[in-house]
Amino acid sequence: MKSDPVISSDASRAEQALAALLRVAVDASPVCITISDLRHDDAPLIFVNDQFCRTTGHTREQVIGRNCRFLQGEGTDRSVVARMREAIARREPVSIELISYKRTGEPFLNRLDLAPVRDSRLEIDAYVGVQRDITAFRAAEATRREREKMEALGRLASGFSHELNNLLQPIITYGGMLAARPEMAEAEYAEQINTIVDCASAARDITAQVLHFARSGVALSEAEPLSRRRGEAIRMASRLLPPGVSLSIEGVEDLSAACTIDTAELLQVLGNLFRNAANAMDGKGSVRLAAVMEDTTLVLSVSDTGPGVPPELWSRIFEPFFSTKPPGQGTGLGLATAWGIVRGWGGTLTVRKREGGGAEFIIRIPLDRRSTDCGTNNNGAHSSDR
Repeated sequence: MKSDPVISSDASRAEQALAALLRVAVDASPVCITISDLRHDDAPLIFVNDQFCRTTGHTREQVIGRNCRFLQGEGTDRSVVARMREAIARREPVSIELISYKRTGEPFLNRLDLAPVRDSRLEIDAYVGVQRDITAFRAAEATRREREKMEALGRLASGFSHELNNLLQPIITYGGMLAARPEMAEAEYAEQINTIVDCASAARDITAQVLHFARSGVALSEAEPLSRRRGEAIRMASRLLPPGVSLSIEGVEDLSAACTIDTAELLQVLGNLFRNAANAMDGKGSVRLAAVMEDTTLVLSVSDTGPGVPPELWSRIFEPFFSTKPPGQGTGLGLATAWGIVRGWGGTLTVRKREGGGAEFIIRIPLDRRSTDCGTNNNGAHSSDR
């Protein structure tokens, strides 16, 4: 029985109209859509939609006939790429997230879903890919997680600050009364008593700092010239190091009055970094505190001789409650609090691998431009020029 030519013609026109509609719809899609031809060794691209060109900055002429590995770069996780290739070799669907790069070199977080398309009748052996730039989405997620952690920190700080202050107040009061007795001036343990009072007072100030930061996300500062009480802050922070850890100090004495930092905050930052270093070294090793001037920035560094921080953790160690220690051996608040205080100074706190091994935490603090004597000696020479 022969088919009606009129019906065949109508069906052909309908298929052509549907094909045109699909092409328009795919080009109008808000996600990147690609098709790779697996009948060729290098699986070249044979189709990309308009959104792919807008997202990556490449034109169709630049990418058709090429393998899509041109989107990969230095930051692309090779293990994720290997997983994708294994799935393609098995002709299986796969969903991954990886760092890709635009034509300008700008990286973006790419959510990629791949699915095989096979049709022996039409001689099709291909993969269709759906890609989305989720950089902004993941950043918003990270912001939300940080906000939730800070809210939890605020509730925790509110709960313990009152009780802790109740315990500190008698220590400060009675310790001060004891230190004020005339016979204490000559006592061999007078310095120890003063240390008790100083540490208890610093603990009270730190409690107030943590509570304020947890509630507002901004450090509470009563700034004063760094040169005025830097020795006191460093001396008290050094007492937090165990006997097996030595401390060396370089360049700090050259700093002058223009750097205004709250002493209690400086003590808290250095104390947290010193404790972190001591824990990393299991209580045995050395810590170095150094200060230099770089143009209009004060750079403080705290380095240790421990195992260092793996690069994959560099972006997480300043998150509240993140800790690499076993349960019960760390709150994950020390570095987060230090980071928040430095941010309140208008500065940055980062970590890197120390030459020769160990970790180095770098604090960069912008200077008070109203004064010009920070980091200078009496002759006006820059301290880093010596």
